[in-house]
This record gives sequence, structure tokens and C-alpha cells, in this order.
Amino acid sequence: MNHNAAHPPAPRNAPRISLGKRLLFSLVLIVALFGIAELLLACFWVAPPPTDPFVGFSPSVPLLVEDERSDSNGDAAEPGLRINPAKLVWFNDQSFPASKPVGTYRIVCLGGSTTFGRPFDDSTSFCGWLRTLLPMVDPEQNWEVINAGGVSYASYRVAGVMQEFARHDIDLFILYTGQNEFLEWRTYGDLIESSDTPGIPAARALSTLATKTRVGQSIQSLVDRLRSTGQPDSKQILSGDVDEILNHTIGPASYQRNPSWYRGVEEHFRINLRRMERIAQGAGAKLAVVVPASNLRDCSPFKADFGDGIDAATRQRLTQDLETARELLADDAAAQSLEVLELILEQDQANADVHFLRGRALLEVGLEDDAAKSFQRAIDEDICPLRATTPIKQILREFLAESSAIPVDFESHLAALSQSEQGHACFGAESFLDHVHPTVEVHGEIALAILRSLADHAIVPATPTILQIVAATGAVESKIDLRAQAVAFRNLAKLTHWAGKYDEARRNANDALRLLPLDLESRYILADCMVHKGQIDAAIEQYTELFKIGNFDRACRPFGELLAMQGHTDAAKGYLMQAVFVSQGRRQALAYESLGRLHESLGENELAAECFEKASQLRQ
Repeated sequence: MNHNAAHPPAPRNAPRISLGKRLLFSLVLIVALFGIAELLLACFWVAPPPTDPFVGFSPSVPLLVEDERSDSNGDAAEPGLRINPAKLVWFNDQSFPASKPVGTYRIVCLGGSTTFGRPFDDSTSFCGWLRTLLPMVDPEQNWEVINAGGVSYASYRVAGVMQEFARHDIDLFILYTGQNEFLEWRTYGDLIESSDTPGIPAARALSTLATKTRVGQSIQSLVDRLRSTGQPDSKQILSGDVDEILNHTIGPASYQRNPSWYRGVEEHFRINLRRMERIAQGAGAKLAVVVPASNLRDCSPFKADFGDGIDAATRQRLTQDLETARELLADDAAAQSLEVLELILEQDQANADVHFLRGRALLEVGLEDDAAKSFQRAIDEDICPLRATTPIKQILREFLAESSAIPVDFESHLAALSQSEQGHACFGAESFLDHVHPTVEVHGEIALAILRSLADHAIVPATPTILQIVAATGAVESKIDLRAQAVAFRNLAKLTHWAGKYDEARRNANDALRLLPLDLESRYILADCMVHKGQIDAAIEQYTELFKIGNFDRACRPFGELLAMQGHTDAAKGYLMQAVFVSQGRRQALAYESLGRLHESLGENELAAECFEKASQLRQ
């Protein structure tokens, strides 16, 4: 049988397609199909606003409402929008025309309390500075700057604000965020593992690239829809208004070291930056993102502790060593303090206070670069992280490198400024009023950093001249209400005093008293801070001055206790008896107990027993 007859050989001259050509043909076909899909989606599909895969929000009042105000003649003004009055506890009062006037460049500034302008308001915020500087650098353009910063707003809430503004013909969003990411409790569980590709830079870069195409956006939209359909209970529903963890306890006690939660917060932050990029793109607006800065040198950690693996005996010894280092530093023995701190770090590196004091000591001995690193490590190890940590800032910088957003590296700008003025980049009280809120002057520096980036991207023709900066400074400072500023400093003093940060509280109270010398509450906080720092004589002077000015009920018991401790028994009796009469409930019980102890120390046992009995009755 002839097998060759059944299968005749192929002609020798038949063309063969090489593997390379077949791969090229396949690639061209894929690109063509992708291009057709992009074109069809561009014609017939509008990408929906991206959603947050982790949290939703309970129904709340809208942020923007119709502006029903009249013009100066009492006539109805052009239709406009304004911040809902119900939201003014979180936002500045802002309004703008519903239809953007011809020739207007509309800018919306987003973020948390720094954008808002805390502890003051919009007029001295970087938004206020921009509103003043922009007409100077480009008087031909009509500039409109809206401050949409929400107090305590983190990125997942800021994205919602951005989405609400995106419908109103915005040209540029300016985003200053990253400080508030750990303020509210959210749960993540296994959602982090399935929502993105953390820790794999190549996969994350591919995911980012895909979302810049309509095909990628449509696939992501489908995945989001399937996830929400298949897992109806996967999202945590947050309150429409901020519910800070700090609101639930005295001080930062609610915060516990929780690395897995920190990683979840960080990945959530990464996702929200990408969401906001897509929201801006969908609105046809540009996006500028500011890398924030924090108080390094003059704000101690909010909560510090040694590592969980440290046994009780070692913990006690390390705590004593830490106190020794603190005392040495206070006595101007920085080198000796540094030696003790290094010994502590050899056994445990988790205590934020150790890194903070080490930063102080390093700065004292002239090792400024090492000091800056140690201060940042203190922020990173803070169990109550109320400042942008290194991972948060790294995520911001990675996002800026990968995205089309306009980068504004304010942290580097401030570091260079501090280096030139202070001789180091460990910025502190000269730049910040507390842990994150800049001074009025440094808000101006944020505005200048933004304008420099906008000039680099041809949004403004030039950066401000020295004369323009001087003129803007005068204009901004002329808007300062000194009484309102004093009240703001007092509020800062109350907050830092409540958090047990007595050095910061004392500084804030002094700032308030500089502007408002007769403010009783600020003087009370100053006196109590001195007590906690062991400055008893100075505290008595402040309490004495306070009661010369007027009566402050909450100061009666602590002043009486202080006088009793110093042996001024007659004066102490007077203030403690006054405390009994002006107090109620638990405070009155405490006043009776203090008065009872004083009677007891003087051998007045019947009076002491009577006071203790009344205190017991009040506590029932």
C-alpha cells in the first residue's frame, strides 16, 4: 500500500509565516480591536463616578444648596450655590454662581482642617492666600477660589466632596490630604486582599494604566457592580458627619497598636487618590496634589508604648530609663540623654517617645539630618497617628509619579525654607500652631508652592514677585480678627491640654493670652500645665493672677489643692469651700473630698467626716 499517495507532500515553494510575524499580526489585531472598543465606548458610554469599595455613608444633608441671598440692593441675585448652613460646623461659608461666568477660572480647594484654615478660617488659609495672589500674577484672568476643606475630613470623605463639586464646571481641584486618614474607625477584613494589588508595584502600575482607558474603566465599573451585588454587606456604612475615634474616650486611649488596620488604611488611601483622579478627569478638570508637612520638632507623639513582646520587668526598667533620658535632656545634657536612648533602642524600637526624644537630643548635638529622620520615625510609631506617616506620604509621591496630577511637594518646599532660616529641616513651632496646622505665614508658603507648580504647568504665567508677596501679606493680615484668633489659640490649648500634651498646651495658652490677656480659661490651662510640669511656684502665680481678674469656677479646686500642698491652709480652705458651692455632681464630690483631706490634715476630724459623707452621697 502506498502511504505517500494518500498524503502527497506539500509543495516546496509554499510560503511559511514565521512565529514573529504571527505574533505581530496578533498584536496588531488586539490593538485594532482595543482601539475600536475605545472609540465605541467614547461615543456611547459615560463612565460612572468611581465608588469606594470599602465604605458608604448614611443619608445626610447635601453639602451644596441653592444660594437664596440677595444683592446689595435687596434684589434677587443671580442663581448661585453655597455651602449648606447645616454643614458650617465642618466647612467655611462659601458661595459661587451656579453658571460659571465667561472668562472665569474656577478652583476648588479640597482636604481637611488645614485646607479649612484651622484654627482660624478661610481668610488666612492657603485658599485665602491664593485668592489674593492669583489676580496679582495674572490680572487678565477672573479667578474664583472656593474653599471646600472639611474639618477632620479624610480622603474617603474628601472624594465625596469632590464628586459633589465635579458637576459645577471646575477647572482645577487642589488637594491637600493625608493627615486625617486614621481619625475614624473603619473595618477592612479580607476586602483589602481582593480589592487591589498592594505590595506588587508592577501589577499596581498596570492597574493604574488600565483605569486611564475607557476599556479599563468599563471593566472596573463592571467589577465594582458585581462586587456590590454579590457582597451586599461588604461595605461599612459611616455616619454622614465625621465620628472621630477621639470623641469616644478621654485622650487617645481608644487607639491600640494595630499594624493590619494601619495597612488597610494606607491601601484605602491609595485607592481614594485614584478615585479622585478619575473624578477630576470625568469633570474635565485638572488635579493638583500637595504633599503635606507636619510639626516634627515641637509636637510629641499622642500615644507611645513599648512593643507588645516586652515583659513586665523589662518594660518597667525601660520606662525608668526613658524618664532618665527625659530629665537629662531637660538639664541640657543632650549627649548623655542620647546614650541612654540608644541603649533603649537596642532592646525595643516601638516606643514613639524614645524616637521623639532622640530627635531632640540629636538636634542639640548638631546631627540635624539624623534628627529629622528620628522625628519622622516618632510620627510613624505613634499609636495614635494624627499626622501623615511615611507610608501615607510614600503613597502620595507614588501616585504623583504615576498619574497626570500636578505635583506640589510642599514638604520639600518647607524643608528647604527651614534649612535656610533655621539651619535644619526639623520644622516646629515657628511653622505650625499644633501638630499639623500651619501658621498664617506658612499657609502663604503653601500657596507659593502651589503657584510655583501651576506656573510650571502654564496655568499661571509666572510666580509672584517679592513686591506682590509683600502686598498679599498685608492684605491677608488685614483680615485677621485678633479676638477670634485668640479664641482659636484658646481652643487649641484646650485640645492639647485634654490630650495631655502640656508643653504644646502651654504654648497655645500663651499665644491666646498674648492677644487676650484677660482670658480666664487660657490662664487656667497655663497654670494647670505648669503644675503638670512641676513648676509649682509659677503655677501659683498664674492662679493668683487669674483670680485677680475674675472668678473661674473650674480653677477653685485645683488652686485650693495646690495651696494646701504648699502649706497655705487658710487660703486653701477658702478656695475649696468656694469649689464646693460652685460645683455640681462629680466635680462637687471631688471638691468635698479635697476639703475633707485638708480638714483631716489639720486634725479637724468631724468636719473631715462630714465632707467625706457628702462626697459619698454625691457619688451614689
